[in-house]
Amino acid sequence: MALFFWVLAGFSDKLSEVKKKNLSNSNRFYLLIHLLSFAGTMSGAQSNEPIPLLPPQSVSSTPLPKAAKVEAPVSSSVISITKVVGEVGDQFITSREVKMNAAIEQVLLPPAAKPPGSPDDASKILTGTERSFPGEVSRVLDEWAVYFEAKSLGSTSVSKSEISRISGLVQTRFSTEPAWKDLDVGAEELKVIVERKIAASEFQKLKSDPALSPVSEDEALAYYKKNRLRFGSLPFSSFSENIKAYLVKTQVERRLAEWHEVLRRKYKTRNFISG
Repeated sequence: MALFFWVLAGFSDKLSEVKKKNLSNSNRFYLLIHLLSFAGTMSGAQSNEPIPLLPPQSVSSTPLPKAAKVEAPVSSSVISITKVVGEVGDQFITSREVKMNAAIEQVLLPPAAKPPGSPDDASKILTGTERSFPGEVSRVLDEWAVYFEAKSLGSTSVSKSEISRISGLVQTRFSTEPAWKDLDVGAEELKVIVERKIAASEFQKLKSDPALSPVSEDEALAYYKKNRLRFGSLPFSSFSENIKAYLVKTQVERRLAEWHEVLRRKYKTRNFISG
């Protein structure tokens, strides 16, 4: 009995912590379910003492008939939905949000622009068991960090008509998907996610502008000489523009990677399921 109240006290502390987090109403609901499940599991796992429902003196000596044991089925989708997989700034990230995020990206991004490991099926909803899922979590964490940075600089303005357009496309794409219905995505919740994704994407484009990474003729020539065997007997002029484009791309990718690393430290991102 004492252990039950100890678990209850610990749950109260967690509840206070959740209230301080910046969560949407639906994500807060799913997280509270997760904490309640954890409290019940801990109290049952740590103690074999039955908790009396009546004071000992009021219990009849006549044994009561045993009630049939009824066990409610545990839905695997509920377990998956309530799993907390990461944290960035003051925001908890759930596996449910990661699944929604990946689905929305299938609408936002053309096939050639999708990140490695994204679903191949144009209407596939992640299950959370994919080997690539930790990477999906990391992408959501990075996106939140970029959004926080954009917000701090006042660069999060997104057209309401564009938000509605993309949200409509997502609903149309997945309207017949049972896995999407299981996520129970509200219309306003979907718009909030779409707005965040667009704002973060537009802000990141500013950092990936090729004009910020110019490559001179001398730099291209130096690369050509250093890798002379790759180009055979053809002169530098045959490869000059291709070399410049390659070096610009390489510099942009390196600058973005370094920027993301700075944001991860700044907003204290944590991926709870990364290997």
